[in-house]
Amino acid sequence: MIAFTRFAGIAVLAAALASAPVAQAQKAPTEWRGASDHPLVSRYAGAVLQNAAQEGFAAVKVPTAQQAPDKSPVVEGRVNAYFYIAPRERSALEVFRNYQAALARPGFTVLYSCEMSACDKSGIKERFANEVVSPRKWQAKGVDPAGSIDRDVRFLSAKASRNGQDSYILVFVAEPNSIWGAPAVVQLVVEPAAMEGDKVVVNGDALQKALGADGKVALYGIYFDTGKAVLKPESRPQLAEMAKLLKAHPALKVHIVGHTDNQGGVPANLALSQQRADAVVAALVQENQVDPKRMTARGVASFAPVASNSAEAGRAKNRRVELVEQ
Repeated sequence: MIAFTRFAGIAVLAAALASAPVAQAQKAPTEWRGASDHPLVSRYAGAVLQNAAQEGFAAVKVPTAQQAPDKSPVVEGRVNAYFYIAPRERSALEVFRNYQAALARPGFTVLYSCEMSACDKSGIKERFANEVVSPRKWQAKGVDPAGSIDRDVRFLSAKASRNGQDSYILVFVAEPNSIWGAPAVVQLVVEPAAMEGDKVVVNGDALQKALGADGKVALYGIYFDTGKAVLKPESRPQLAEMAKLLKAHPALKVHIVGHTDNQGGVPANLALSQQRADAVVAALVQENQVDPKRMTARGVASFAPVASNSAEAGRAKNRRVELVEQ
């Protein structure tokens, strides 16, 4: 059985290991000490942790009943993955049914599930082995969770909600693999989170080149809290580079253009984008001594996207400030 804390947010994905015949000599799996179980979910009772991957910011496709597996929505944030070998005397079906029972409790919502041939037909088996399991930064060398998954495959994705936060669950369980002769399980815990910012600043020389080539440049080093127009302190390095450019080219005049994603109403986003553009101009004038006559603030809401707003990755690109040559 699987033990969970109350309303625990988990994610589980399982894959069988190695494609050699089952008749090969089977060895007992050994515990890898480089990681421990996720604090919100235990392993299947008696399972051995073979490998793990922890990534502070990564992307995982999470299948739902509304989208085909090849068009699954992408969730970005913290990802913790665990590769287990279940006890030999337990079947993959028994292991999978335990996860199903745990995820049927209050606080969880099953998004997608398939078993056996249905997983083959939907493409879940191959797609998620290649796109979810294989790309993970697994730690233990020589232990490959993305090996053969061609026998008795069962998959489950779900969402867990606790304290206003969502976590996404993927479960991929496969029949006894040929190395250990026991069911293989990979658990993923996907917790949406914003990417750590203040990591990229476009310097003055690069700004000049971009303006010369395209007449505009998107600045992702300008930061605001969600729904607000107050510049965050980590915006100062990018503002300093913008001021450096303007001071080095006294004849240059620019538009400071604020953009939003498509979340929320158009009137509110127009107002917000204008307020953010105004805030950038004010900071350049007050903190960087740039002549206000050389800048015009404009807000265009979500009318000029550079990516699709259907996923967070695209929306993040659309939330930007642009420097446009007049």
